[in-house]
Amino acid sequence: MQYLFDLNDPKNFINPLELKGPDGYIGEHQHTVLMPEGDRRHFCMTDSIMHTTRPGSDLHFHEHIMGYEIFFVDSGGMDIYINKQKAYIKPGSVLFMQPYQAHGMDFHADVKYRGFFHDLPYAEGGEGSRLLRQNNPDFMNDPEFPKEIAPLNDHYLRELIHDFKEVPPEECGAIRHRERPMAQYELPGAVFKMLAGRWENGGLCELWCFEMKKGFYAESYKYPVNQDLYYVTEGEIKFKVYDEEFIAKEEHLVKIPQYAPRSFEVLSDAVMYDVGGLPRWDAYLQDRESVLALDPERAAKPETLDGLRKKFGIHYKELGVR
Repeated sequence: MQYLFDLNDPKNFINPLELKGPDGYIGEHQHTVLMPEGDRRHFCMTDSIMHTTRPGSDLHFHEHIMGYEIFFVDSGGMDIYINKQKAYIKPGSVLFMQPYQAHGMDFHADVKYRGFFHDLPYAEGGEGSRLLRQNNPDFMNDPEFPKEIAPLNDHYLRELIHDFKEVPPEECGAIRHRERPMAQYELPGAVFKMLAGRWENGGLCELWCFEMKKGFYAESYKYPVNQDLYYVTEGEIKFKVYDEEFIAKEEHLVKIPQYAPRSFEVLSDAVMYDVGGLPRWDAYLQDRESVLALDPERAAKPETLDGLRKKFGIHYKELGVR
């Protein structure tokens, strides 16, 4: 079982694609890292280079009829056109888009673009669609391609809105950043920040940023209830899964299956995103704060917080500095 994925190592790429426009210009080099899983096509991840938009070219303004997209803009710069707004996205930001939000992008320079998806039919991992993309990457531009095939063509092209209002990124709801969390909670040695709520993701998951100091430690129960998917953007973190130990660094992805006992220790100040987002962190951390503030005597009993963690699917029994 592979737990660690170095996103700078080509051996972790599946089915590399060159995505071209009708004029033959290559707009994207896309590499699949993780294929979608389950009925909701969760834990799907791509690593892409979005190439500079040529002057006068089409923004490919479109909307998805299903599916949620999270893109980490890790280098370069781009404009997003969405919800009748235009905003600039700087590196370190996260672009979060939901179904029926018509959008288009203008890439000022080549952008390193890490994408995480769920409920997106286009991410279908069937053998037929995989072979089609591999052998005919221009199929979407083929006039003979049946446009009604939903698993392969899940979006509608839209007419470009003529009166986009240019706004700063903090006023554009699609742009998320750990400097502007929706909620923030202090733990010993760490700050947990929520960037997208479960209610925004069709009830499936949340998006969290964990800013952790050296020495922060977490250890799971013997049989953790959730699969984890973490994206490390700063620092070094030592993981242990069953009896295997490894160190995750910047631009590393960590995938840990359900039921596998795990722990991690922060070796240097680190930033890690929970991009799987299955635990109900927001509910647990809210209730934890309430109990600590309103009933310290009850909070001091080990079974109180332990019960809250189990209630909300938090599969770590220990969170803090050792």
